[in-house]
Amino acid sequence: MRAQSAGELPGGLLVIGQVLKPHGVRGEAKVLPETDFPERFFALKRAFLVGEGWVREVAIEGVRLHGRYVLVKFEGVEDPEGVRAIARAWLAVPREEAVPLPPGHYYIHQIVGLRVVTEEGREIGRVAEVMRSPAHDIYVVRGAPDEEVLIPAVHGVVKAIDIEAGRMVVRLLPEER
Repeated sequence: MRAQSAGELPGGLLVIGQVLKPHGVRGEAKVLPETDFPERFFALKRAFLVGEGWVREVAIEGVRLHGRYVLVKFEGVEDPEGVRAIARAWLAVPREEAVPLPPGHYYIHQIVGLRVVTEEGREIGRVAEVMRSPAHDIYVVRGAPDEEVLIPAVHGVVKAIDIEAGRMVVRLLPEER
């Protein structure tokens, strides 16, 4: 039931990471992957940097893993100052370049907005956001104003996800009924 990626940006771009800070003196950027498949970075030839009010297409010169981070060398970024200028930007790819996911895995943009109902058919609300945690994702479902239900994204609770129908079926824990 894992959701992939931070979500979708305007223009059909999918976030795959966030530029954090420079690494070294040659213009490498330390990127926090927003995907469970950091190896996808090795196939990147181009991507988009998305900041507050701007989007820039960039060519990728090099990629290497560094612990839980990915070090990325962007064409035209030659020093730490160049990386600082793009720090906090999202690294994104067009939706059509998204890596196909195995069964039972979904992109966050596919989950957010789904209508959530119980096995009995009672309407709970819609998935408003997906919170990431080390153990499993948590779906934040909002119904009536000021009503919020947290749904752990585990098989015993999430019984079915039908992207085409825009619906998720859940079994609520006794204290949430």
